[in-house]
Amino acid sequence: MGHGWDKPKPAAIERLERISHGTRLLRQSLDDLWDELPDPSSRRLVAVRGFANIVWQHAAAQWVLIQSELDVSATALVRPTYEALLRTMWTFRGADDSWIDGFLSPNSEALNSDAETRKGPDVTAMLHTLAKHHPADICEPLVALRDATWRAMHSYVHGGIRAVAQSSMPFPHHEAGSVLINANGMLILTTNVVRMAHGLSSPTLPLLQQQYADCLPNAPAGGIQDRR
Repeated sequence: MGHGWDKPKPAAIERLERISHGTRLLRQSLDDLWDELPDPSSRRLVAVRGFANIVWQHAAAQWVLIQSELDVSATALVRPTYEALLRTMWTFRGADDSWIDGFLSPNSEALNSDAETRKGPDVTAMLHTLAKHHPADICEPLVALRDATWRAMHSYVHGGIRAVAQSSMPFPHHEAGSVLINANGMLILTTNVVRMAHGLSSPTLPLLQQQYADCLPNAPAGGIQDRR
């Protein structure tokens, strides 16, 4: 006897195809903005750029994985993408110079073991710091995403029951589309931050957000504003 979830709904398939196609076009446009970035001119910019690159790679990997219907692996990347986004924003505005220097400086513990050069604050602490430097319409969605998905993200990253259950079920077209939407939103925000860190304006980002609105979470059209 078949199950109700054996056959995916045509609307979910069409939605994922639309989001996937839009994601490809959006990434092409964002790649042009990344190509304009100069080489980092300070240690802080090295750290910002490094964390931003992680977001870029994870978001690209999620798109590739979903094209191959590897939905569990794509979902497992939500949390590291989210954490790398927070660290991009925090190293841009929040981390003090001594933390940046320590993070980028080799030490005996890191060289002789698998330890970090210097650990950063946890997610809650970073969100608290970011709220002091960025508008509420940027920070509140980040907090909401953490609150709504943190346990689920933990389960996927560490091979918990959610990942086990999903691995035995048909490809979830609707959920896969939502994974791409969140990945695109985090990439848009990261693009804005990394360009701002390099002193570059991004007037085309609001236009891209409007053009690809069905591939993005509901977000403020202007993105992060420089409050300095």
